[in-house]
Amino acid sequence: MAEAGADILSNGDSPAGPDMISPSMYRTFARPYEKEIASLAHELGKPYILHICGDTGPILPDMAATGADGLELDYKTQARLAREIFKGRTTFIGNIDPSGILALGTAAEVERKTRELLEIFAGNPRFILNAGCAIPAETPPANLRAMLRAAREF
Repeated sequence: MAEAGADILSNGDSPAGPDMISPSMYRTFARPYEKEIASLAHELGKPYILHICGDTGPILPDMAATGADGLELDYKTQARLAREIFKGRTTFIGNIDPSGILALGTAAEVERKTRELLEIFAGNPRFILNAGCAIPAETPPANLRAMLRAAREF
């Protein structure tokens, strides 16, 4: 990614979440390699973002310890818990439900969830509003506009 000219490097380690493996297994088998990737990104002068699927609450401190500059968190992860654990150490990216809210919800539901996240992270410069994972191609443009509108009005 760096050689191709990317400004930010990212990695998705979907099977490393507590829905798939235990926190102990995460610490043994995933975190050391995620740390290596974060270190390499920094050696290349690039910020690094890590994504892990599922409810990452049990491993949030471990994820923050990887050295990742940002953590893109699935909608199953409690945003308030992440805010407390990160305390300015890393950037929270997310975490609107990409399928249930963005793709299949109403514009009003998207706006409500957007405002909820913005209120949780109000005054925190280490927050990037985003979906909790890839945005489905079937997402109605009106729902994406609703997210942007709510953010701008906030």
